[in-house]
Amino acid sequence: MQNNEFLPPHSHHKPGISTGKILRYCRIATAVVIFAVITWTFVDIGMKYPETGVWLAKIQFLPATMAFSLATFIIWLIITLIFGRVYCSSVCPMGTLQDIFARIPRLKRIFTPHCRKDYHYSQPLTALRNIALFVVVLSIILGISLITSYLDPYSLYGRLCLNVLQPIFEAGKSLFSSPGFTIVTASITGVCTTLLIIGVIGWLAAKNGRTFCNTVCPVGTTLGYISRYSIFRIDINTDKCIQCRHCEHVCKASCINLEDHVVDTSRCVNCFDCLPVCPNDAIHYTYDRHQLSIPMMQRLRNPLAGSTAGMSKGSVGTLNSTPSTSELRKTGTKPQVMDRRTFLTIGLITAASPIVAKAESITKSTSKTTTVPVMPPGVVSKRSFLDRCTACGLCISRCPHKVIRPSLNEYGLLRMLHPVMKFDESWCEYDCTICSNVCPTGALSPLTIEGKHTSPIGLAGVDTQICVSCGRCAAKCPAHAIAMGPRDADGWSYPVVDASKCIGCGACQYVCPTAPIKAITVNGIN
Repeated sequence: MQNNEFLPPHSHHKPGISTGKILRYCRIATAVVIFAVITWTFVDIGMKYPETGVWLAKIQFLPATMAFSLATFIIWLIITLIFGRVYCSSVCPMGTLQDIFARIPRLKRIFTPHCRKDYHYSQPLTALRNIALFVVVLSIILGISLITSYLDPYSLYGRLCLNVLQPIFEAGKSLFSSPGFTIVTASITGVCTTLLIIGVIGWLAAKNGRTFCNTVCPVGTTLGYISRYSIFRIDINTDKCIQCRHCEHVCKASCINLEDHVVDTSRCVNCFDCLPVCPNDAIHYTYDRHQLSIPMMQRLRNPLAGSTAGMSKGSVGTLNSTPSTSELRKTGTKPQVMDRRTFLTIGLITAASPIVAKAESITKSTSKTTTVPVMPPGVVSKRSFLDRCTACGLCISRCPHKVIRPSLNEYGLLRMLHPVMKFDESWCEYDCTICSNVCPTGALSPLTIEGKHTSPIGLAGVDTQICVSCGRCAAKCPAHAIAMGPRDADGWSYPVVDASKCIGCGACQYVCPTAPIKAITVNGIN
């Protein structure tokens, strides 16, 4: 049916701001504020990081789960059980970014109302959602954090800020700074992978809305299971619905099925875009469920039961009504066939697993065995750090000296882009504990300044074959762990490292003048 065929006259519209508009405006305002604070926390390294931004990072669903924050996990489940997936529409920065991408191609409707790009209802890709969630859970159990970091929405947005937005921001600041200002150098690998993934997600959002949220996002799938039973949900009053499909055309989750007049609450992200566009006030966000006032319009629960004997006395319906596809599947009379997309997805995952594992083993065998990567301060154990870290890049972004960089193969290909210390170009500030205090997943435990002084992350070693005996390392060491030893027969004096005092800050390696290989280097100890 065409939209204009059932539109009521303009006099039927209620004056003023409706409840649906209030809910939508409040949701947008909340999402914009949270999105701005999280972006500021990642991008602006010239200012003290906002405590609110760190708090917002630590209440993100998957990072909180990785940090074993049971209270945060349960609170989000309770909120979802009551209000639905408000996390996805308000708190998740990747969700807000998708809304921005989705809005861009639809801005032209403001100037050309007849040129519309509407959404339409689509069947849920349940198999793909379950496969993606299973892969993420399995990767967490096995410690393959590369998969988790590429599917966690918060980590994806964090790397966008780190690898794309922060360099742009710093380049802009350098135009108004002194000539000696250093522009942040992002990882080429990080930039390429980030732009590729965000480009795909943005393209899907511009075309179909919240496709990523309702297909491969593990957070969306997990909360979707809970929101099926949420108390408050979007409900359609079928006595008032005139089939204008305005609600369906603005539903970015493609979850409003007007054939059956139901909303798939497992995919609904509670954006409330559908509420204010209804011309007959037929759709609401409520705890109540509307019952049809004309019973003959109701579908039978099991139209293929075989006979009317199973129907209770007084029940109404039509035995000759044609059952829907969803009802046929529920009855089990029609076999469910795996579609080609699901088959290819499973096949690719199965085929790629041994290839990736083989690549990692080759990388490990060919890498330098004499160099142990240095992990940031606050690491309890290497296994715990690698298993919990989702490579969100917050510690890298907030590091004032930019000594923390994204890894390539230091931890293996399956843990690429995890933070690692690079001392050739900078050093770790002796009294700085920012990285350990902003980590949202618990991969880095919070440290005090005193705690950092007694928690070594590496140990310096001297190569006397290339040392020029300049003494810069001993002068720079903030822990006074390096002293120049006695002169040898040739009159050379080499630095001696006191292992009981060295914390592996890398200041000695940074100031060492030998090139291209440093005479004093710091290796990890975990």
